Amino acid sequence: MVPWLALLAGVCAGLGWLALGPLATTLKPRFSKGDQGLADFEPLLLRAGPDENPSGGSLMAAGIRADLSFRVKSDGYGGQQQPVLRLWPAAAVEDTPISLLTDTPLLEHIGVSSGVPNALVQIVELDADNNSPEVLFSQYSGGAHCCALVTVFRENDQGAWQAVDAGAFDGGVLAATEPVPGYGYLLATVDNRFLYRFSSYVRSSPPLQFLALQGDQIVDVSDRPHLRPLFEEDAKRQAERLASHRGGQVNGLLAGYAASHARAGRIEEAWPVVLQRYDRDSRWGLDSYPNECEYHGRDCGQETVMRHPNFPSALAALLLEAGYISEDLVLADQP
Repeated sequence: MVPWLALLAGVCAGLGWLALGPLATTLKPRFSKGDQGLADFEPLLLRAGPDENPSGGSLMAAGIRADLSFRVKSDGYGGQQQPVLRLWPAAAVEDTPISLLTDTPLLEHIGVSSGVPNALVQIVELDADNNSPEVLFSQYSGGAHCCALVTVFRENDQGAWQAVDAGAFDGGVLAATEPVPGYGYLLATVDNRFLYRFSSYVRSSPPLQFLALQGDQIVDVSDRPHLRPLFEEDAKRQAERLASHRGGQVNGLLAGYAASHARAGRIEEAWPVVLQRYDRDSRWGLDSYPNECEYHGRDCGQETVMRHPNFPSALAALLLEAGYISEDLVLADQP
């Protein structure tokens, strides 16, 4: 490449200009609330990273155009890049050019910088109560045992696009899926509250978790009846993993085992196993803190620490706090 062309390409990539031509597009008319077409909307997905669409790309559907690009972090350290998502009203013609100098996007979102520029964008129906499908953005943050950062963009009642932070999840970039056909798209993951809670990462066995968009909130819908068969399968998997365990940390495995059985409606069957097999010498996870201290880094002082006498007591408290069991269910902490 001619040197000045290479320089221009680098500048354009840094500004996110190279991804403004549609890579994969499906142009459909804008849906109105209650339109059956929106309920049957087929999601579109674009993955971008070193091995696939390294410059990003575009999706277009239901009156929305989503452009994903990467730019070099402004300080330039370590060659880190930031994904940039821009939403536009879809033009009547697919290849209508967009200029960042003269056109204003509906929304611009700049992700965190990372040396591993993996990201995805998905146009998907997550909330049937508004006028358009949502745009899901996920990127990999980098780091050991970490993290898919997920943000959902939705059109509110005033026609403005707003961001809903879905959170950070163990693993790579995360797209919405339909765990049970016909029941809608969800974020299917594992309950990250069980990671490191009672054992190391490798000895933790978190249960499945399903999250839904409701208005401007991400809510846990794992207790919905149509999802129970998935937890029955997960309970079998947890039981098999526990049965094959030989020595070492066991409490993290027991926590996931009990949680999956609780979702499957079988906690009474699982709890005697917990009482029989837990490691009585381990103190891991017996001290717990209020959520605002544990998850937001506040210094709440030692007086706020809840010290559980043993693992079954600490696990029962977590299951109650996380909605796996009801308040009227009392789980013994002794055989």
